[in-house]
Amino acid sequence: ALTLVGVGLAGELIGRTGLFLPDLFPPLATIGEAFWLHVSTPVLLPHLAASHYEVGGGVVIGALVGIPLGVIFGSRPTFIALSEPLILYLAVIPKIIVLPIFILFLGIGVQSKLAIGALAAFFPISLLTIAGMREVKPVYVAVARSVGATPWRIATRVYLPAVLGYIFGGLRIGIGASVTGALLAETKLAQAGLGYLAILYYGQFMIAEMYSLFLLIFLMAALINGGLNRLLGRLTPHRRASADAARFF
Repeated sequence: ALTLVGVGLAGELIGRTGLFLPDLFPPLATIGEAFWLHVSTPVLLPHLAASHYEVGGGVVIGALVGIPLGVIFGSRPTFIALSEPLILYLAVIPKIIVLPIFILFLGIGVQSKLAIGALAAFFPISLLTIAGMREVKPVYVAVARSVGATPWRIATRVYLPAVLGYIFGGLRIGIGASVTGALLAETKLAQAGLGYLAILYYGQFMIAEMYSLFLLIFLMAALINGGLNRLLGRLTPHRRASADAARFF
C-alpha cells in the first residue's frame, strides 16, 4: 500500500510541476475525472460488453476443453509424459501470432478475439489440471478400490478434492491470460472492446483517459480474482496452502 501511495504521489508531483514529460503524467485529479466519466456514463458499455464476451467466453471454452483433457492426460504416467511437454512448448508461443488465422475464418469481430481468449486460457487450465492429477497418490486410489468404491465415487471422493485447487488455480491464471490475449488482439484489429478503446485513446493522446481505463481493468481483474479465491476457500476449506498453485497471481 505504501508503495502504491508513493508511486501515486510521485506521479502527482510530476504532473503538477511538469518536471519530466508532463504530457505523460497527468494529475491524479484529471485521471479521477476520466475514471468517474467511465463508470458514470454509458460510454464504456459497448466496449465492456465486447470484452466481457471475449474474455468470459474464452475462459469458459478453455475450461470446457482444458479440464477434461487435463484429466485424461493426467490420469496415466504415459499420457503425462507424452502430453505435458507438448502443451508446455505450445503454451510459450505468443497467441497473438495466430490472430490472422482466426480473422481469416471468423472475421474481425468479437469471434476472432474470443478464439484468442479461449486459446490463451486453455494452456494454464489444462497444465494445472494435469499437475493436480499427477499429485493424486496411487495408494489412495488403491485403498478406495479395495473397499469397493465405484469409479464415480473414486472420481468424486479421491480425484476431485485433489484436483479442485489446481483447477481453480488454472482458472485464475487462465482469466489473466484470456484478458491479456483478448485485449491485445483488440488493439490490432477490432471494432469494439477495452483494448480497442485503449489504443484509440493512445492514438488521440488522451493519456488521462487511457490511464483511467487501465485502472478500471485492473480493478475488475482484482475483483474477479478475489471472488474466485473466496469461492475456492469455501469449497475446499482445509486445502493446503501449497496446493493453491496460483495464490500469487
